[in-house]
Amino acid sequence: MSVGFDHFEQSFIAGQYECDRNGRMKAGAIMSQCQSISTNHCNEVGLTIDVYRKTHSVFLLAKVSLELYGDIRVGDRIRMLTQPSSPNRAVYDRYTQFWNEQGQEVAAQDSKWVLVDTDSRKILRNTPEEFHFPMDLHTGLEQDFTIPKVKDAPVIATERVTYSRTDDNGHLNNTQYADIILDNLPFEATVERRMKKLVINYHNEAKMGENLSIAVKRLEPEEGDHPAELRYYVSGRNEADKICFESLVIFE
Repeated sequence: MSVGFDHFEQSFIAGQYECDRNGRMKAGAIMSQCQSISTNHCNEVGLTIDVYRKTHSVFLLAKVSLELYGDIRVGDRIRMLTQPSSPNRAVYDRYTQFWNEQGQEVAAQDSKWVLVDTDSRKILRNTPEEFHFPMDLHTGLEQDFTIPKVKDAPVIATERVTYSRTDDNGHLNNTQYADIILDNLPFEATVERRMKKLVINYHNEAKMGENLSIAVKRLEPEEGDHPAELRYYVSGRNEADKICFESLVIFE
């Protein structure tokens, strides 16, 4: 294990419970590994849950982009490297990469976070002194977070924010969005093809007990897109008609 404020490494073996019927690691499971290594990194450098409680602050995920360059299969030993960046206009970036035992990069996740005051629910423009966060961290790595603007996606399902889907804030866990998105796509995409990219924009928190209306639309290829790719827009709205998330999924 290698650790510093600017990086953290750990490894895992892909479990059968993390993989789909084709033996490939699911997007939600990959995102869960990113969540795990991020938490472990913060704990190693002193950003523990006690510090967050003392400063009345919490990091909330604003956007995430997951790209797959190869397969992660049952039993694969994967090395992960996560690297945070210093805040840019109150947005914190964290880039996490995955390599297999052959040294091939098989996946990478780019995530954008905001630090929020838990009392006022407002974004903190300055890092609390207790964080001791270096101000010169830059990975130079970034993915495309573009999601097409879609207004006419039909609602095809309702998803309830149940107990097992929530985190310690009582909100839908970040990784659960991936499962909801992919569960509402046709098998010709999720089963018969390999996911290439998933982008999620988190607009509003989905709370335990709420129902989300899930809208899905298959997108026509745009200029520069590969004509054989399948592209889908998926969004979710709560019962107050507030949009909780929007996403783009691309399959090879």
